[in-house]
Amino acid sequence: MDIMVVINQMIQLFLIIGLGYFMQKKNILNDELNSKLNYIVISITTTAMIFSSVCSTTITDKSMVIYTLGVATAVYLLLPVISFILVKIMRIPLPQQGLYIFMTIFSNIGFMGFPIMKALFGNDAVFYTALFNILFNLEVFTLGVILINYGNDVKMKLNPKNLLSPGVISSVIAIFIYFLEIPVPDVLANCCEMVGDMTTPLAMMIIGATLANIKIKDLFTELRLYYFTVVKQVVLPIVVFPIIAYFISDPLIQGITLINIAMPVGNSAVLFAKQYGGDVELAAKSIFITTLVSVFTIPLIVSLLLI
Repeated sequence: MDIMVVINQMIQLFLIIGLGYFMQKKNILNDELNSKLNYIVISITTTAMIFSSVCSTTITDKSMVIYTLGVATAVYLLLPVISFILVKIMRIPLPQQGLYIFMTIFSNIGFMGFPIMKALFGNDAVFYTALFNILFNLEVFTLGVILINYGNDVKMKLNPKNLLSPGVISSVIAIFIYFLEIPVPDVLANCCEMVGDMTTPLAMMIIGATLANIKIKDLFTELRLYYFTVVKQVVLPIVVFPIIAYFISDPLIQGITLINIAMPVGNSAVLFAKQYGGDVELAAKSIFITTLVSVFTIPLIVSLLLI
Protein backbone atom coordinates (compact mmCIF):
# COMPACT_ATOMS: atom_id res chain seq x y z
CA MET A 1 0.00 0.00 0.00
CA ASP A 2 1.42 3.39 -1.04
CA ILE A 3 1.33 5.81 1.90
CA MET A 4 0.85 8.75 -0.49
CA VAL A 5 -2.38 7.13 -1.68
CA VAL A 6 -3.57 6.99 1.93
CA ILE A 7 -2.57 10.61 2.57
CA ASN A 8 -4.26 11.79 -0.63
CA GLN A 9 -7.46 9.97 0.27
CA MET A 10 -7.51 11.51 3.75
CA ILE A 11 -6.84 14.98 2.31
CA GLN A 12 -9.74 14.53 -0.12
CA LEU A 13 -12.06 13.53 2.72
CA PHE A 14 -10.81 16.44 4.82
CA LEU A 15 -11.50 18.88 1.96
CA ILE A 16 -15.07 17.61 1.68
CA ILE A 17 -15.44 17.99 5.46
CA GLY A 18 -14.21 21.56 4.97
CA LEU A 19 -16.83 22.09 2.28
CA GLY A 20 -19.55 20.97 4.69
CA TYR A 21 -18.13 23.28 7.35
CA PHE A 22 -18.19 26.23 4.90
CA MET A 23 -21.73 25.45 3.72
CA GLN A 24 -23.00 25.32 7.31
CA LYS A 25 -21.33 28.63 8.16
CA LYS A 26 -22.87 30.23 5.06
CA ASN A 27 -26.32 28.81 5.95
CA ILE A 28 -26.42 26.74 2.76
CA LEU A 29 -26.85 23.81 5.14
CA ASN A 30 -28.82 24.02 8.37
CA ASP A 31 -29.71 21.71 11.24
CA GLU A 32 -33.04 20.66 9.70
CA LEU A 33 -31.48 19.81 6.35
CA ASN A 34 -28.55 18.08 8.05
CA SER A 35 -30.97 15.91 10.01
CA LYS A 36 -32.62 14.79 6.77
CA LEU A 37 -29.28 14.21 5.07
CA ASN A 38 -28.15 12.24 8.11
CA TYR A 39 -31.19 9.97 7.73
CA ILE A 40 -30.51 9.59 3.99
CA VAL A 41 -26.91 8.55 4.61
CA ILE A 42 -27.66 6.13 7.44
CA SER A 43 -30.83 4.58 6.02
CA ILE A 44 -30.41 4.80 2.24
CA THR A 45 -26.96 5.48 0.78
CA THR A 46 -25.00 3.36 3.28
CA THR A 47 -27.51 0.56 2.81
CA ALA A 48 -27.03 0.83 -0.95
CA MET A 49 -23.25 0.76 -0.50
CA ILE A 50 -23.49 -2.44 1.55
CA PHE A 51 -25.71 -4.09 -1.08
CA SER A 52 -23.36 -2.91 -3.83
CA SER A 53 -20.39 -4.42 -1.98
CA VAL A 54 -21.99 -7.87 -1.88
CA CYS A 55 -23.05 -7.62 -5.54
CA SER A 56 -19.52 -6.87 -6.71
CA THR A 57 -17.48 -8.76 -4.14
CA THR A 58 -14.74 -11.07 -5.33
CA ILE A 59 -14.71 -12.99 -2.04
CA THR A 60 -15.30 -16.64 -2.84
CA ASP A 61 -14.12 -18.19 0.42
CA LYS A 62 -17.25 -18.25 2.60
CA SER A 63 -15.23 -19.39 5.58
CA MET A 64 -13.53 -15.98 5.53
CA VAL A 65 -16.90 -14.28 6.06
CA ILE A 66 -17.63 -16.50 9.07
CA TYR A 67 -14.09 -15.90 10.30
CA THR A 68 -14.53 -12.12 10.00
CA LEU A 69 -17.76 -12.25 12.00
CA GLY A 70 -15.82 -14.11 14.69
CA VAL A 71 -13.08 -11.46 14.64
CA ALA A 72 -15.66 -8.67 14.90
CA THR A 73 -17.32 -10.44 17.83
CA ALA A 74 -13.98 -10.77 19.62
CA VAL A 75 -13.16 -7.10 19.00
CA TYR A 76 -16.44 -5.87 20.48
CA LEU A 77 -16.09 -8.18 23.47
CA LEU A 78 -12.55 -7.01 24.25
CA LEU A 79 -12.91 -3.28 23.53
CA PRO A 80 -15.16 -2.59 26.55
CA VAL A 81 -12.61 -4.25 28.85
CA ILE A 82 -9.70 -2.33 27.30
CA SER A 83 -11.68 0.93 27.38
CA PHE A 84 -12.55 0.49 31.05
CA ILE A 85 -8.88 0.00 31.88
CA LEU A 86 -7.89 3.07 29.83
CA VAL A 87 -10.30 5.45 31.57
CA LYS A 88 -8.95 4.27 34.91
CA ILE A 89 -5.36 4.87 33.77
CA MET A 90 -6.31 8.33 32.43
CA ARG A 91 -8.09 9.07 35.73
CA ILE A 92 -11.30 10.21 34.06
CA PRO A 93 -13.80 11.58 36.64
CA LEU A 94 -16.51 9.03 37.45
CA PRO A 95 -19.43 11.03 35.92
CA GLN A 96 -17.55 11.10 32.58
CA GLN A 97 -16.15 7.57 32.58
CA GLY A 98 -19.12 5.99 30.82
CA LEU A 99 -19.01 8.47 27.94
CA TYR A 100 -15.24 8.08 27.54
CA ILE A 101 -15.62 4.29 27.46
CA PHE A 102 -18.42 4.72 24.90
CA MET A 103 -16.25 7.00 22.74
CA THR A 104 -13.34 4.54 22.84
CA ILE A 105 -15.45 1.56 21.79
CA PHE A 106 -17.75 3.10 19.20
CA SER A 107 -15.71 4.70 16.45
CA ASN A 108 -17.04 6.32 13.30
CA ILE A 109 -17.64 3.18 11.25
CA GLY A 110 -20.92 4.26 9.65
CA PHE A 111 -19.97 7.67 8.30
CA MET A 112 -16.20 7.58 7.82
CA GLY A 113 -15.53 3.87 8.17
CA PHE A 114 -17.13 2.62 4.97
CA PRO A 115 -15.68 5.36 2.71
CA ILE A 116 -12.18 5.08 4.21
CA MET A 117 -12.14 1.26 4.07
CA LYS A 118 -13.19 1.41 0.43
CA ALA A 119 -10.53 4.01 -0.33
CA LEU A 120 -7.76 2.11 1.46
CA PHE A 121 -8.57 -1.53 0.76
CA GLY A 122 -11.07 -1.68 -2.11
CA ASN A 123 -14.68 -2.77 -2.50
CA ASP A 124 -14.36 -6.08 -0.66
CA ALA A 125 -13.43 -4.13 2.46
CA VAL A 126 -16.92 -2.55 2.47
CA PHE A 127 -18.50 -5.99 2.76
CA TYR A 128 -16.15 -7.01 5.59
CA THR A 129 -16.77 -3.68 7.33
CA ALA A 130 -20.51 -4.36 7.10
CA LEU A 131 -19.89 -7.48 9.19
CA PHE A 132 -18.19 -5.34 11.84
CA ASN A 133 -21.15 -2.95 11.58
CA ILE A 134 -23.55 -5.71 12.67
CA LEU A 135 -21.66 -6.25 15.92
CA PHE A 136 -21.26 -2.49 16.35
CA ASN A 137 -25.01 -1.93 16.23
CA LEU A 138 -25.79 -4.87 18.50
CA GLU A 139 -23.43 -3.49 21.14
CA VAL A 140 -24.16 0.24 20.79
CA PHE A 141 -27.90 -0.28 21.36
CA THR A 142 -27.31 -2.50 24.40
CA LEU A 143 -24.06 -1.75 26.25
CA GLY A 144 -23.85 1.70 24.65
CA VAL A 145 -27.16 2.82 26.14
CA ILE A 146 -25.95 1.80 29.61
CA LEU A 147 -22.54 3.45 29.23
CA ILE A 148 -23.85 6.91 28.33
CA ASN A 149 -24.84 7.54 31.95
CA TYR A 150 -22.48 5.14 33.71
CA GLY A 151 -21.44 6.80 36.96
CA ASN A 152 -24.47 9.10 37.04
CA ASP A 153 -26.87 6.68 38.79
CA VAL A 154 -29.32 6.95 35.89
CA LYS A 155 -31.10 3.70 35.04
CA MET A 156 -31.42 3.12 31.31
CA LYS A 157 -34.02 0.99 29.56
CA LEU A 158 -33.06 -1.03 26.52
CA ASN A 159 -35.32 -1.02 23.47
CA PRO A 160 -34.87 -4.21 21.40
CA LYS A 161 -36.46 -2.47 18.40
CA ASN A 162 -33.36 -0.27 18.11
CA LEU A 163 -31.35 -3.33 17.13
CA LEU A 164 -33.25 -3.40 13.85
CA SER A 165 -31.39 -0.44 12.37
CA PRO A 166 -31.04 -0.08 8.57
CA GLY A 167 -27.33 -0.86 8.87
CA VAL A 168 -27.95 -4.14 10.70
CA ILE A 169 -30.84 -5.20 8.45
CA SER A 170 -28.96 -4.43 5.22
CA SER A 171 -25.82 -6.19 6.49
CA VAL A 172 -27.79 -9.31 7.44
CA ILE A 173 -29.57 -9.33 4.06
CA ALA A 174 -26.22 -8.90 2.31
CA ILE A 175 -24.87 -11.94 4.18
CA PHE A 176 -27.88 -14.00 3.09
CA ILE A 177 -27.43 -12.89 -0.52
CA TYR A 178 -23.77 -13.87 -0.32
CA PHE A 179 -24.17 -17.29 1.30
CA LEU A 180 -27.25 -18.30 -0.71
CA GLU A 181 -25.64 -16.93 -3.90
CA ILE A 182 -28.83 -15.09 -4.82
CA PRO A 183 -28.41 -13.51 -8.26
CA VAL A 184 -28.92 -9.74 -8.36
CA PRO A 185 -29.94 -8.16 -11.71
CA ASP A 186 -27.30 -5.85 -13.16
CA VAL A 187 -29.71 -2.93 -13.29
CA LEU A 188 -30.36 -3.22 -9.54
CA ALA A 189 -26.69 -3.75 -8.71
CA ASN A 190 -25.69 -0.69 -10.78
CA CYS A 191 -28.42 1.37 -9.14
CA CYS A 192 -27.16 0.41 -5.67
CA GLU A 193 -23.63 1.31 -6.71
CA MET A 194 -24.68 4.76 -7.93
CA VAL A 195 -26.66 5.52 -4.77
CA GLY A 196 -23.95 4.03 -2.54
CA ASP A 197 -21.32 6.27 -4.16
CA MET A 198 -23.13 9.26 -2.65
CA THR A 199 -22.30 8.06 0.86
CA THR A 200 -18.78 9.44 1.02
CA PRO A 201 -19.39 13.09 -0.02
CA LEU A 202 -22.66 13.37 1.89
CA ALA A 203 -21.24 11.82 5.06
CA MET A 204 -18.15 14.03 5.00
CA MET A 205 -20.22 17.19 4.42
CA ILE A 206 -22.52 16.29 7.32
CA ILE A 207 -19.50 15.84 9.59
CA GLY A 208 -18.19 19.23 8.49
CA ALA A 209 -21.57 20.84 9.13
CA THR A 210 -21.68 19.24 12.59
CA LEU A 211 -18.23 20.55 13.42
CA ALA A 212 -19.27 24.06 12.33
CA ASN A 213 -21.74 24.18 15.23
CA ILE A 214 -18.98 23.89 17.81
CA LYS A 215 -17.27 27.05 19.05
CA ILE A 216 -13.53 26.71 18.56
CA LYS A 217 -12.72 28.49 21.83
CA ASP A 218 -14.75 25.92 23.78
CA LEU A 219 -12.38 23.16 22.66
CA PHE A 220 -9.65 24.50 24.91
CA THR A 221 -11.75 24.00 28.04
CA GLU A 222 -11.48 20.20 27.84
CA LEU A 223 -7.73 19.55 27.79
CA ARG A 224 -8.25 15.90 28.74
CA LEU A 225 -9.69 15.32 25.26
CA TYR A 226 -6.31 15.91 23.63
CA TYR A 227 -4.75 13.25 25.83
CA PHE A 228 -7.67 10.94 25.08
CA THR A 229 -7.33 11.52 21.33
CA VAL A 230 -3.66 10.52 21.31
CA VAL A 231 -4.40 7.43 23.40
CA LYS A 232 -7.40 6.34 21.31
CA GLN A 233 -6.05 6.99 17.82
CA VAL A 234 -2.33 6.36 18.19
CA VAL A 235 -1.40 4.51 21.39
CA LEU A 236 -4.30 2.02 21.42
CA PRO A 237 -3.89 0.87 17.77
CA ILE A 238 -0.13 0.48 18.23
CA VAL A 239 -0.57 -1.49 21.47
CA VAL A 240 -3.24 -3.86 20.13
CA PHE A 241 -1.70 -4.43 16.70
CA PRO A 242 0.66 -7.23 17.85
CA ILE A 243 -2.41 -9.04 19.20
CA ILE A 244 -4.26 -8.46 15.92
CA ALA A 245 -1.27 -9.68 13.89
CA TYR A 246 -0.84 -12.77 16.08
CA PHE A 247 -4.45 -13.96 15.87
CA ILE A 248 -5.39 -12.67 12.37
CA SER A 249 -3.32 -13.99 9.48
CA ASP A 250 -5.16 -12.33 6.59
CA PRO A 251 -3.63 -8.88 5.82
CA LEU A 252 -6.96 -7.40 4.69
CA ILE A 253 -8.80 -8.40 7.87
CA GLN A 254 -5.81 -7.19 9.88
CA GLY A 255 -6.04 -3.78 8.22
CA ILE A 256 -9.81 -3.47 8.57
CA THR A 257 -9.68 -4.44 12.25
CA LEU A 258 -6.87 -2.00 12.99
CA ILE A 259 -8.41 0.96 11.15
CA ASN A 260 -11.79 0.31 12.82
CA ILE A 261 -10.09 0.73 16.18
CA ALA A 262 -8.09 3.80 15.03
CA MET A 263 -11.13 5.68 13.65
CA PRO A 264 -12.32 8.91 15.31
CA VAL A 265 -15.23 9.01 17.75
CA GLY A 266 -18.52 8.18 16.04
CA ASN A 267 -21.48 10.53 15.64
CA SER A 268 -23.42 8.05 17.77
CA ALA A 269 -21.78 9.64 20.83
CA VAL A 270 -23.74 12.86 20.29
CA LEU A 271 -26.92 11.10 19.18
CA PHE A 272 -26.98 8.83 22.25
CA ALA A 273 -25.98 11.63 24.61
CA LYS A 274 -28.90 13.71 23.33
CA GLN A 275 -31.38 10.85 23.53
CA TYR A 276 -30.32 9.48 26.91
CA GLY A 277 -29.30 12.62 28.79
CA GLY A 278 -25.53 12.33 28.51
CA ASP A 279 -22.90 15.06 28.19
CA VAL A 280 -23.70 16.31 24.67
CA GLU A 281 -21.08 19.08 24.71
CA LEU A 282 -18.26 16.72 25.65
CA ALA A 283 -19.35 14.23 22.98
CA ALA A 284 -19.47 16.97 20.30
CA LYS A 285 -16.01 18.26 21.26
CA SER A 286 -14.56 14.75 21.07
CA ILE A 287 -15.98 14.23 17.57
CA PHE A 288 -14.52 17.56 16.43
CA ILE A 289 -11.01 16.91 17.75
CA THR A 290 -10.71 13.22 16.87
CA THR A 291 -12.10 13.74 13.36
CA LEU A 292 -9.65 16.53 12.54
CA VAL A 293 -6.72 14.64 14.05
CA SER A 294 -7.65 11.46 12.13
CA VAL A 295 -6.49 13.15 8.91
CA PHE A 296 -2.96 12.73 10.30
CA THR A 297 -3.26 9.72 12.61
CA ILE A 298 -4.79 7.25 10.12
CA PRO A 299 -1.97 7.72 7.55
CA LEU A 300 0.48 7.49 10.48
CA ILE A 301 -0.99 4.18 11.68
CA VAL A 302 -1.09 2.80 8.13
CA SER A 303 2.54 3.79 7.46
CA LEU A 304 3.79 2.39 10.78
CA LEU A 305 1.87 -0.88 10.89
CA LEU A 306 0.40 -1.83 7.53
CA ILE A 307 3.03 -0.93 4.92
